[in-house]
Formats: sequence, C-alpha cells, structure tokens
Amino acid sequence: MQRSASTDKLKTHPWFNKIWWNFCRLIVKSFYRKFEVGGLDNIPDNAGIIFCANHVNALADAVVLQAATKKAIHPLARSGLFKNRLFKPLLEMIGAVPIYRRKDPEADVSRNEDSFRRVYELLAENQTLIIFPEGQSHDAPHLTELKTGAARMALGAIEENGVAPVVLPVGLTFTGKGKFRSDVLVQFGEAVDLSVPEGMDSYDAVHLITDRIRESLAEVTLNAESWEDINLLDRLEQFFALRHGKYHQRSLKQRFRALQRLIEAQNLLRVHEPDRVRSLVTQLKNFERLCSYCGVRDYHLTIKYQPALIGLYVIRTLFILVVALPVALWGIVNSIIPFMLTRHLSRLIAKGANQYDTTKILLGLLFFSFFWGLQIFVMYREFGLKWALVYAFSLMIGVAVALKMRGENKRIRENLKVFFIFLRKRQLKEYLQSKQHELEVELAKMVRIANRLSIS
Repeated sequence: MQRSASTDKLKTHPWFNKIWWNFCRLIVKSFYRKFEVGGLDNIPDNAGIIFCANHVNALADAVVLQAATKKAIHPLARSGLFKNRLFKPLLEMIGAVPIYRRKDPEADVSRNEDSFRRVYELLAENQTLIIFPEGQSHDAPHLTELKTGAARMALGAIEENGVAPVVLPVGLTFTGKGKFRSDVLVQFGEAVDLSVPEGMDSYDAVHLITDRIRESLAEVTLNAESWEDINLLDRLEQFFALRHGKYHQRSLKQRFRALQRLIEAQNLLRVHEPDRVRSLVTQLKNFERLCSYCGVRDYHLTIKYQPALIGLYVIRTLFILVVALPVALWGIVNSIIPFMLTRHLSRLIAKGANQYDTTKILLGLLFFSFFWGLQIFVMYREFGLKWALVYAFSLMIGVAVALKMRGENKRIRENLKVFFIFLRKRQLKEYLQSKQHELEVELAKMVRIANRLSIS
C-alpha cells in the first residue's frame, strides 16, 4: 500500500515527540498533585492502536493521555479546532486528524472520507490514534451515549489494510475537576474484541463493536447516577480505608476499585434495602456534622498520641517552618500575580466544570510564561546573566517546594488544634470513636447484605 502525501504531513519527528511528551508530563505533574497510570502492559508494540477514552475534561484529556504514554498519539479532533489560530499549529505538529460533525456550523461532513482514509494509513503504519467516542466533553458522572465512529474506523481499517488494529479502552478519572493540585488516574484496559459473526451486515457489526467498546470503557470508568452519589461513596471509601488502616497507603487505582464496588453495592441496596440505605446516609452525614462542629477529621480519631510520634511530628513541623516554608514563600511571592490572574479569569471564561482544567492550564501557560520571562529579563538587565540564571533557578525551586507544601500550613494548624482539644477534653475523642464504631457496625451489616445480593 503506497503512502499518501497527506499521511506524510501527519507524521511527526521523534525529537518533537519526545519534547511534546515531556511538555505534557510537566504540565500534568505541575497541575495535578498525584498522577497515576495503570494497564501500560495492555499497550502493544508494533501495532496500529486506537485509544477510546471517556471525555470529561475537554482538551486536558488529550494532554493527560499523552503524558501517560511515550507513544506519539494522533488525536481525532473536531474540525472547528483547526480554524483556531492558537490550536491549529499545534494540532498539525502532533498530527491530529480533523473530524467533521453534522452539528458543527459550516462543517463539510463529506470530508470525513478523507479523514477516514488518513486514519487507515496511520494504522497501517502502526501509529497510535485517540478518539473520544462520547463525541464531546461533558460533566455527567457516567458515560454518555457512544458514537459509532471508533467502531467504523476499526472495521474499516480491517477491510482496508487486511489487519485488525488494537482498540484499547482508556479510563480518565479526575478526583476534583477544576481544583488545582487534585489527582488524576489513567487506566488502559484490555483490547476490545473486534470479531464479527460471519454474515452480519455492516450496520449491525458497527453497533456490536460499539457496544463492546462501551462495556470495556465501563470497566475503567466510574458510572454513578449523580455527583451526589460519587461524593457520598467517596466519603464511605475514605471511612473504610481509615477503618482498615490504609488511608495513606492506598493508590488511586485502589480507591477507584473500591468506589466501583461501592457503586455496584449501592445500586443493589437501593433496590432491595432502600430504607437502610437512607438510614445509613443520614447516620454518616450526622457523624460528619458532629466531627465538623468539633473541628475534627476522621483520621484524627485513629491517631495514637505516643511520645515518639509526637516527637517526630514536632521535628517535621520545625523543619517545615524553618526550612521549607521560607523557600515556598519565595516561590509564592514571585508567582502570585500569574496565579491569581489564572484563578479568577478561568472562572469567568470556563463554561462548565469539564472546561475548568483546560482553561486553567491554557491561562496558566500564558500568564506564568509571560510574568516569569519578564521577571528573569528584568534581573538580566539590572544585574547581568549570572544573577538572572540564579534567580531563574531559585524561582523553579521555590515553586516546586510551594507545590509540595500546598495545604501543609492548614494541616499543621488543624493537627495542633485537635491535639490540644483532645488533651483538654479526653472524653470527646472516646465519644466520637463510639459514634464511629456504631457507623462501622452498620456499614459491616450493609456490606454483608450487598455480598449476599450480588451472589443470589
């Protein structure tokens, strides 16, 4: 099969791929506190690949996904983005393929034939593509209806190239969209079965593969009825983790699996034990209100204030206050203007929670690059190259420490406050622990009921 000129334009150079991957990693590591990737063993070498990912965070989804793998990814992007003067050069450099949607104004859907041809050529050359089958970014706490494009591309590639591409589901889970320094989990699932019964017509074959893609995506994504359910189950997951002493050791993947099991259990219990579910939710909320009123968090009830632990805590706190805090303050003082501009303007510009991260990342790149560049230039003009380099290095160190320290001062104040509260009111801790134990007993009963229901 001869390679067309259009495919040559889509191919990127290895040096650019490396730069782009490192850039995406830097963005993700800076914006998110914890970045975890699972299922990398499911990505094959020397094969055409179609990543099918859920779409919950606009353009940030593609950046996060590229940061998760060193493979050069060619996104399938809506054609309107190619008309944007800011995005067009970047999309061309990373070899994006335009997709023309009927609902987009002035979109010529007949040009999708050329786009599909490009897709087949890239897959024949063992390139990697990313498509978001849901069609557009959304704020729903579950998968929305999948479009058939991914299935049509996969089956079309088999017919055109004689070789089946590898279709992999990718789950993107964000713990707090729009919240700076939240967490993100990327999970590559197992390859989707592309086999089709002999004699099945193309329409049914496309919908069969689309259903399989949806089932595979459901395994690597959280699917709840509402965000209220997600928030409630997240608190329950934390409660279970504290009960088993795994609050700090758990990975994002462990939290994800626990939340999946809780969603399944909740769906069963709502049908068979609705009154007990409502009672448990009320009991949990009352316990949280009580802890909040006392200024205590769940994990404070598990701490045993022994002399050795108190001594280590004092040493750690002194180190933070004497060494880390001044360095962090240097980074904060030199970054406060671009940070505040990014924070406030993103609230005005973003339309919905699914656009917050993308807006903050883009505005952050603009403002931080401008202000840091200006500050370094002023240092160069006033004091010379040597001090400009020293300032730039100190700025990077200060910002890195500030990111690590984010929220640390608040935690120190909370922990000291709770320590002295429990020191003065010893019975308060015992009372809260008794209420926590009552909740644990009820949760254990609900787990046993859910287990019986899932078996029957």
